[in-house]
Amino acid sequence: MAASTSRSGGGHRTQAVWPAYMARYEPLERLGAGMNGEVFKAWDTKENRIVAVKRLSGTGIDAGDDLIFSGLQEVWRECRCLRTCADIPSVVKLLDKVVPKVNSDDSFLIMEYAGRLNLRGYMQRRAHRHRRFSEAEVCRIMKELLEGVNSVHGTGIMHLDIRPENVILDDGTEDRTDRRPKNKKGANQDGELKEDNIVYKIGGFGISRRKEQGPKQSEVTIATAYSAPELLLHSCEYDERADTWGLGCIMADLLLGTGMPTFGPDDSEEKTMSRVFHIVDPKCKGIKDWAGYQGIAAEWKSKLPAGKNRSKLARVAAGLKTKLLGHPLRRRFPFWRLSAAGFEVLSGLLESNPTKRLTAAEALAKPWFHCR
Repeated sequence: MAASTSRSGGGHRTQAVWPAYMARYEPLERLGAGMNGEVFKAWDTKENRIVAVKRLSGTGIDAGDDLIFSGLQEVWRECRCLRTCADIPSVVKLLDKVVPKVNSDDSFLIMEYAGRLNLRGYMQRRAHRHRRFSEAEVCRIMKELLEGVNSVHGTGIMHLDIRPENVILDDGTEDRTDRRPKNKKGANQDGELKEDNIVYKIGGFGISRRKEQGPKQSEVTIATAYSAPELLLHSCEYDERADTWGLGCIMADLLLGTGMPTFGPDDSEEKTMSRVFHIVDPKCKGIKDWAGYQGIAAEWKSKLPAGKNRSKLARVAAGLKTKLLGHPLRRRFPFWRLSAAGFEVLSGLLESNPTKRLTAAEALAKPWFHCR
């Protein structure tokens, strides 16, 4: 699995050395890195504005960055998906692209600069200050994210990489028209966000694609702690609900308040699967009831954790807990942390059987979003 660097400023390198064909854009600081590139805050010398530049990995990026190579086919696919979603306010806008003539060279996507912090950085900041998200805050964040993802799905696009690193926060306090901007009047001097003004924007469309007709899709070979069970099992029978699983993971992260992935850290599909099923489906019954399970390769079925390395006593104890608490997720999210209405959304998003998992539209129709 590829590791991700927080947009909050983490990373081993802040200075960019760009090729001559990128002379128009002056790099200011490295914002972070994803699976197929790194992102910089930059100054557009022609339009006199701050932009975000996503550098897609060709041979120009250091091999040590552990990035996935993005050829021209992958670049064009990401551009098409972003353009398809261009009218969605909660999706980061593609402004331009710089594609070299040589396929092995780096390509650059010029994006709107949506903010200085991603959701991972925000969660970690809150955790460091011991400021848990209230259920009302989680509800507001999830409503905004579900609405954005629902709009993306309405265009026929599946994102396939929904995770906190790909959600950018804009609180409206940064000036995009100054090369060395200062926060607008009213912003906290210590760099805190104006939380009442935060708008959440979805980026990171590097592995997104248009949904094909029929149940079979192209295999997604990249797995993270936010990948749906069907993707961890390398099934090609997936749909938009692979994204709502990722949203369920984000909701769990917000509620836990540690700043870390609920099913993380990213390491191997097998370890991630073990964590997923231990929390949401200990006997793997839900995924095995799914019609698409029959088409999964035996190699991946064998990695399911059902009953592995658990004594009979441990299995009996787990069964008793399930009887007492109901859904196994309740052990992590008891009633004092999450109401019954909120739990209906969380458990519906984190359903291991894809056909029973909530779509974004179905989740938004739940009472939790209409009783506050």
